[in-house]
Amino acid sequence: MSKNSKLGWIEKLLAVWVVIAMAVGLLLGKYFPDFSENLAIGIPIGLFLMIYPAMTKIELGELKKALKSKKQVGIIVFFNYAVNPFLLYFLGLLFFKMILPYFGLIDPVTANYLWTGLILLGVAPCIAMVLVWTDLAKGNGPLGIVLMAWNSIIQMITTPLYIALLVGTYVAIDIGLIGQSVLFYLGLPLLAGVFTRHEVIKRKSEEWLNTKVLPYFGAMQLLALLFTMVVMFSLRGGVILDNPNLIWQMAIPIVIFFFLLYNLVFYTSRKLGYNYEDSSTMGFHCTGRNFELAIAIALTAFATMPMVAVSTVVGPLIEIPVMLTIVWLSLRARDRIRLRERNAKKSEALKSRGSEMIK
Repeated sequence: MSKNSKLGWIEKLLAVWVVIAMAVGLLLGKYFPDFSENLAIGIPIGLFLMIYPAMTKIELGELKKALKSKKQVGIIVFFNYAVNPFLLYFLGLLFFKMILPYFGLIDPVTANYLWTGLILLGVAPCIAMVLVWTDLAKGNGPLGIVLMAWNSIIQMITTPLYIALLVGTYVAIDIGLIGQSVLFYLGLPLLAGVFTRHEVIKRKSEEWLNTKVLPYFGAMQLLALLFTMVVMFSLRGGVILDNPNLIWQMAIPIVIFFFLLYNLVFYTSRKLGYNYEDSSTMGFHCTGRNFELAIAIALTAFATMPMVAVSTVVGPLIEIPVMLTIVWLSLRARDRIRLRERNAKKSEALKSRGSEMIK
């Protein structure tokens, strides 16, 4: 068995490792809370180690080409700022104001807090983990960088406006927080990835990079993902296990949102003529949420309503397994698309041969 196939077992058994990471994190948070707090530094480290391997695959020529992708930027701007906030708003209205209270599954006060938390999750797109989902799904990495940059700029302006409109509260956005995220989760990994790629190709070759280095980087990316999951679940393990109802109450609208929106963007992009790589990239950049910003706003602007902050904290814990599922489904869709394309080419070739024979 080759080294690469051994490394492949990490990816093949990823679903098992994800479940184990969630369980370990929850148990650490419940029974060793002090130790878990010391693990908090692991989140930025884990995110960096997840994004850096993806950046080593980026060619500067492809990045320059992606900068001209005006139509793709237009699609994500439309869905992220004209659809997403209102979609989560109405999903919250449906579940927290109509369905759950009707069946007596939630009290009105808690419902209002969770609805507010859901709105906060909807107002800003993700500018960190989304690059990881794009890479795992074999999407267009250079396009993803461009879309992330646009989202980081636009949300500084739109987030306070949407919160004022949908929640009725004006909040000041910490531009420094967004700037730090862009620097640490985009700028530094990109510089490190470009430098690594240049040096490896210069000293060895591009083939050596692709066959020797990138498989190990892929394994490192998945291990970093599992480590980050352990840390994130450990930090909130006590809250989750002590409030089990909160999980499914928030999970229902969030899961529906993720699957509905990703497929809506993906298949809209396909209908507009974009390939799988571009369509999946746009889908992830419209679906992922900026949970860090949502949590920060909940802790400051809604400090007197702790349940709002708790509801936003639950968000990323739901997002990770759901987005990994969407990654898997996306790869399955890619295989079906490629199979149809191959069959179409064979059909065209047979028709062409038949026409020549008739002549």
